[in-house]
Amino acid sequence: MSVTTQTEHRFPRPRLQSVAGAVPGALLGAVFGAVAAVRRTKPLHPRGRVGSGMLQVTSPRPELGVPLLAATGEHPCTVRWSRSVGLPEPLPDIEGLAVRLAEPTADILFSATGTGRVGRFLLVPRLAGRHGPQGTLLPVATDAGSLLLMVTPIDDEEPPTRWQLAVAQGGSEWQPVGTIRVEWGDDQPLRFDPVEHQLPGTAQYPAVARLREPAYLAARLGTEPRT
Repeated sequence: MSVTTQTEHRFPRPRLQSVAGAVPGALLGAVFGAVAAVRRTKPLHPRGRVGSGMLQVTSPRPELGVPLLAATGEHPCTVRWSRSVGLPEPLPDIEGLAVRLAEPTADILFSATGTGRVGRFLLVPRLAGRHGPQGTLLPVATDAGSLLLMVTPIDDEEPPTRWQLAVAQGGSEWQPVGTIRVEWGDDQPLRFDPVEHQLPGTAQYPAVARLREPAYLAARLGTEPRT
């Protein structure tokens, strides 16, 4: 049985949950679509750096049921670092990191957050040149329960070229699973969508998908991807 089927069984879609996700999702979609139309570019993460990366799993967690994290190994990826809103320096902004795995295509998005049991669900603005932990913010479902991922820079480059990758189930402690190394180049016109390109072994909770998808759809329709 696939994870999607199992998680749909474990997390049914009651009417109230659908409304709870659809209403704020529609509002976010309207806002992002308007920003995209004005900027004629991405409503979020308009400028950044793109590089070739390698995700190396060194401390696997097979009990999670996520193939990427189940065994040691190296996984080529494309990585984009950016400041989410694109505010001019020195104004604080939300640092973001997007990782696209090549085979099969899967997108994982990270944003500047705290690391505690509450802080991991809150965005943290940072000044230009300041880097810190970035989490997936919204959990995904797995056979073992809810899952969050986090990256933390482990060098002082601008932007960092080495990141530690860790996972947590709900409010549990973060457990390191590997590293991401990046060779940065110039920005490229890329779009990342964790709803359309889900990480194998995970599924979006229905309310989370309803919150995210209208925003991504508005961004895709508002303009062609370009830097």
